[in-house]
Amino acid sequence: MRKPFIFFLWLFLLVFVLSSIYISFTAYLYDRDAKILANVSSFFLGVKGGVDRVSIPYPKYTVIMYAKEPSGKFVSSNVGSPIDRDKYVHVVMPVKDGTVYMYVRKVQLLEYLAFVGQHNLYTGLLVASVLLYFSIFYFTLKEFELAERGGLTEELLNRLKALRLTMATLKIIPEESIDEMKKLVDNILKHRLSKR
Repeated sequence: MRKPFIFFLWLFLLVFVLSSIYISFTAYLYDRDAKILANVSSFFLGVKGGVDRVSIPYPKYTVIMYAKEPSGKFVSSNVGSPIDRDKYVHVVMPVKDGTVYMYVRKVQLLEYLAFVGQHNLYTGLLVASVLLYFSIFYFTLKEFELAERGGLTEELLNRLKALRLTMATLKIIPEESIDEMKKLVDNILKHRLSKR
């Protein structure tokens, strides 16, 4: 009866932890996408307005450049230093009167953890899942420890029953019963001392 209960408890724990990570990571991606879209829309509004260097609201997420081909005019956003291509995913798209170069920063674990730390709901979900994990882990260990003790207690009871039977036969076969009783007591003591 206890094994299926523990199995379903661990299954629930796994689903709870994975769902809390999924929910918080999805919220992080939605927030990140909203910032990237704000950057893109600000950039194209600046290009339409005729600005050479467009200021975008979230510069750490994107680097956008636009080159007009017939005139050779170049419009950029936050390009101050060389771009480390390992940190960005890039797309080059030709449009009707030029080419757009867009670099989007890759998803980073530390950025995700900072997002989770800033939003109490997702922090609570992750902390609750970790606490639940450790509490279920603790109770599972206690359950196995109790089951192991129960097996030792049953073994001790069987040995004591044999000792009682030997004591009952003491009147019938006195000398052999005393030797057998000594052996059983020695075995019980040896067994109990070795388990400590």
